[in-house]
Amino acid sequence: MRLSLSLFFLAQTFAWAPASTLLTRSATLSAAEPSIVHASRVIECGDEERAPAVVTGVSITPDARTIAAATDDHRVLVWNAADGALVARLEGHNDWVRSLCLAPDGKTLASGGGDRSVCVWDLEDGTQVFRTIACDKAIAGLCFHPNNQQIAVVGFCNRLQIINTSAGQTSQELRCPCGDVRTVAFSPDGTRLAVAGRNGRIRVWNIDTGAQERDIKTDGRRVRSMAFAPDSRRLAVAGESSAIQVFDVATGEPVMALDTRPAKVHALSFLGPQRLASGGTDNRIRIWDLETQTMVFELEGHTGTVAALASNRAGNVLASGSYDTTVRIWNLEESHTPSVAASPNETVR
Repeated sequence: MRLSLSLFFLAQTFAWAPASTLLTRSATLSAAEPSIVHASRVIECGDEERAPAVVTGVSITPDARTIAAATDDHRVLVWNAADGALVARLEGHNDWVRSLCLAPDGKTLASGGGDRSVCVWDLEDGTQVFRTIACDKAIAGLCFHPNNQQIAVVGFCNRLQIINTSAGQTSQELRCPCGDVRTVAFSPDGTRLAVAGRNGRIRVWNIDTGAQERDIKTDGRRVRSMAFAPDSRRLAVAGESSAIQVFDVATGEPVMALDTRPAKVHALSFLGPQRLASGGTDNRIRIWDLETQTMVFELEGHTGTVAALASNRAGNVLASGSYDTTVRIWNLEESHTPSVAASPNETVR
């Protein structure tokens, strides 16, 4: 059954750090001709005992030394980013692990699966801290609060659970107007919580008061991913729509739309205040300059839908997970000349 899931997803795929440290845009580079970048390391998510596993969640520690991936073979895999060595196999789910989130302090990892459970792990020693049933249906997304003490969990239903990490129990439950909820995000300043799902409506709560702040309407299509900007003032939203939409969180008004056709976007990650990464069904990762509202780089190499993205604290290392059963590491500092593509550095099996 697990192998058939991998084949199913492979069949579906289509053929803001400081400017001084992140990829810089060439003065002659046009929006129609983004620079092409390749991964510095490719990690294949399989071993001698199991077939390659589809990746649908990825996390990277703030210092970019450790990378973890959620897979459809019921495990969370953890690697040393420097050499691609597998350092841990975290086993606690009995179904597809769909979502992964690292606490801001880089010490605790949370995973959510099709078995309706959330597992919380000590990333330093690989032990399971606790496991709890958090939804009536499969878990689709989870996110740590910046205080490292709470996890917001959503699944294929209309409820959101807040889990206290010290007790391992649900401390609050909220109703969502999103149909089946697919994505959840805390703002970096910890003041807001946003959820979205099938009907395209985004609900935003004020964390301090616990009150619903507003509903933000999109074009009505399913939202698969959201990301707050580092300043917490903007929210990027994407999914089944033909564009990434960016909203002013305080007013709910749209700020910009970035055309992603023909791809449907599955993953978003800010790389600093003015850079946004997106990945989707065209197997590519795009880096957007939000100041000019143009795509400035394309990251090539995946052969399946890019389902997950995560960056380190500095925003100069990006990790991606894909239906092609690989995790790729993109060292964005290595490509100093935008007109020349960086060659793949190493594949780790």
